[in-house]
Amino acid sequence: MHTFPLRSRISGILILAAFLAGCNIQATALPSFTETENWQPTSTSTSTATLPPPKVMNICIAEEPASLYRYSGQNNRASESIFAALYDGPFTWDAEQGTYAPSILSQYPSLENGLISLNPVAVEPGDLVVDATGEVVVFKPGVLVRPAGCQESACAVEWESGAFSMDQMSVTHILLPDLQWSDGEPLLAEDLELSYTLAQQANLPADAWALERTISFQAQDDQTVRWKGLPGFTTGNLRAFFWMPLPAHLLAGLEAEQVAEAPAAAQNPPGWGAYRLLNWEPGNALHLEKNPYYFAGGDGLPAFDLLNFLIVSDVNQAMQMLSTGECDLLDSSYGLENLTKSALEDLAQTENLHIEFLESFEQLVFGIIPAAYDDGYSVWAGDRPDYFGDLRVRQAVTACLQPAALANAVLSEKLPAELLPQWQDWTAGLDAEALLDQAGWIDADGDPTTPRESQGINGVFDMTPLSLSLLTSQAELDQQIGTWIVTRLGDCGIEIHWQSLPTAELYAPGPEGVLFGRQFDLALLSWHIAGQDPCRLYLSKAVPSADNAWIGTNLAGWADPAFDLACGEKQMRLDPPESQDAWELLEATLPAIPLLPHPVVWASSQDLVIPEGATWQQIERFGTSNP
Repeated sequence: MHTFPLRSRISGILILAAFLAGCNIQATALPSFTETENWQPTSTSTSTATLPPPKVMNICIAEEPASLYRYSGQNNRASESIFAALYDGPFTWDAEQGTYAPSILSQYPSLENGLISLNPVAVEPGDLVVDATGEVVVFKPGVLVRPAGCQESACAVEWESGAFSMDQMSVTHILLPDLQWSDGEPLLAEDLELSYTLAQQANLPADAWALERTISFQAQDDQTVRWKGLPGFTTGNLRAFFWMPLPAHLLAGLEAEQVAEAPAAAQNPPGWGAYRLLNWEPGNALHLEKNPYYFAGGDGLPAFDLLNFLIVSDVNQAMQMLSTGECDLLDSSYGLENLTKSALEDLAQTENLHIEFLESFEQLVFGIIPAAYDDGYSVWAGDRPDYFGDLRVRQAVTACLQPAALANAVLSEKLPAELLPQWQDWTAGLDAEALLDQAGWIDADGDPTTPRESQGINGVFDMTPLSLSLLTSQAELDQQIGTWIVTRLGDCGIEIHWQSLPTAELYAPGPEGVLFGRQFDLALLSWHIAGQDPCRLYLSKAVPSADNAWIGTNLAGWADPAFDLACGEKQMRLDPPESQDAWELLEATLPAIPLLPHPVVWASSQDLVIPEGATWQQIERFGTSNP
């Protein structure tokens, strides 16, 4: 995904769980929570001086977590907010420095420091390996794989017989010495290994990609854990292959079902972050205090002594509490982005608004290869004209739409101006009119309001009008984008017949369903990429068809071996994914046009100070303008 630099009032694009920051320096009395009144520092100071009142941050959340167990499968935005207070890192990207911020690891693994190694291993037929496209396959004759020492798709080979070796990636993580859980017990490598074991048993969809590519994640000693991947797989996405610790001293020996119900996992989990859980009042609040065993607890961190997560389901009540100082921050669970623009503008008069973008992304998908082409393409047999096989047509459509202008226009109708990011125009240099002319779609009558017509295009009858269908859902956002598409493409001589369908009909399974049955020209939809490179959506193997029971994400039907290899190479780079352009490959090949990500808005008191560049994982750095 692109990086979207925000205006000065925005503290930065924060990850989803960041919404637990925000505060007012003044303590807010909570009658039901006597610890606030009787709070004492956790140090053993013998000073008899009068203690200052605790600094308190009240964070309002719209929903109560069902559980605080990492592998419950029930985590919501509120639980992610609480996790950020309980835990710390370890992969918090510092965009300014171009590296990861300090955390519980003594150093970040790399080839240079020897903590990442690529070791040749012999593979035999029947072994699971990762092929040159980044997919898990059985090693057998005909498989396209990278031999040992090969880090690019250009040196991949199709194995047929004989001895063969592939690189196996190993990553060694070394914990800081003397790490402790918030209950004072040592935090050890066995805690990470336990988490991996429980993740395997839970087998949640979000972890499937990483688990499939992992052979082992084992403690080597008290401070060292080593990850090994399948032969052929390399990655710079170390975050996906680091299983966050769970307390083995409390959970070891329990079955998975018992762990899910254990208080030490679900109701009162210890952490290693800036804060620790004191108590949970169901339906009312969760109360946290400064963690006395926090590994980075020097230098006055964290800024607050007490954190209170107040469960306030009504957004209007929560905004009122923010205005009166009863809440210092409203987290992302309120969905403030769904308020009217005028309501957000009113809120921005007295509070600070912040924006972040989810991994779900609106895309305009080209029906490059509809299912009707699966038995061969013939316009003589009544097949739909091949509108999109020529990349120049897809580029022209993109240039007509101007995704950056579209994103700005759509979001400017929903959000205050100060929240709008500076969108990067990645279509600069594309001339829609010239591209359509070159591809054989001619403005025969000189009237841009009428459809262009084909002329001399192989497999397309001359004088075929460039008239396309567009499918969208009936959601408000899709209606806004659909209107833009019809207007902008119409201005380019591309006629659009727009149909908005109920969600159940639009996403009906194939072969009857219009999307999964690949029966469309253009379709607007949203995919959640779950931390993976979006190019994986359009791999050849992901085309829904009769061969795979019409299951797959490549609704474009586009199958390009060169793209598959390029996607595999992109996925298996050793540089951190945060330093890469996630959409680079899709923008070059255009099976779909990335239009805009889904925004999330949260609000904080103007008394809260968030250091520039700080992320949600650095809540300990969130402070106040008052001493």
